[in-house]
Amino acid sequence: MSSPSADRGLWDEYLACATRSYERHGVGVALDVERVADGADTAVFYAAVDRAGQVVAGVRGQGPYLSADQSHALVEWEGNAARPDVAELIHDRLPAGVVEMKTAFVSADAQHPGALSALLSRTALPTMVFTGARYVMATAADHVLRRWESGGGRVAENIAPAAYPDERYRTRMMWWDRFSIMDDVTEDVWARITRETEVLTGRDLILAA
Repeated sequence: MSSPSADRGLWDEYLACATRSYERHGVGVALDVERVADGADTAVFYAAVDRAGQVVAGVRGQGPYLSADQSHALVEWEGNAARPDVAELIHDRLPAGVVEMKTAFVSADAQHPGALSALLSRTALPTMVFTGARYVMATAADHVLRRWESGGGRVAENIAPAAYPDERYRTRMMWWDRFSIMDDVTEDVWARITRETEVLTGRDLILAA
């Protein structure tokens, strides 16, 4: 867990690995790497590194937002009848803090892709503690978000999926809520989330509540 300004080398490795992963799936346009490369929009990022020192998975968070217009979700739902509903969901949560997770990936050659995906799903709470935001949101293909439900995220079922970045995908919206995340995961996963959050942030969760 770091920030682009605090660890430029790791940030560059993370982006390079993410770019290879996205391009391998033919969705490099969704990454928009030229826009995010300077790290200015990224409050925090997570990089999973294997024993050889190679980045094999990661995700980044941008926010907390001041306006719903800052969310890339509005680009993804452009031309979709549900776009006003997407904007409203974000806008209504802004006073409590909204951070959007982007650029999530697991390398194709990673040894434990399922475990890494589950690890990424557990980054919501440390992001909340670090930024002070109550809400974390993400948009991704439906099958990806279903895996992330194990980490307490819940798909916004009332929002119609978007065909983004192209017609092959059903992109959905997911939310994590700091007030309910403990009830949205199993007892074992909650123990992992709290332990990882305290290690990553260096903060006692009782004092940080």
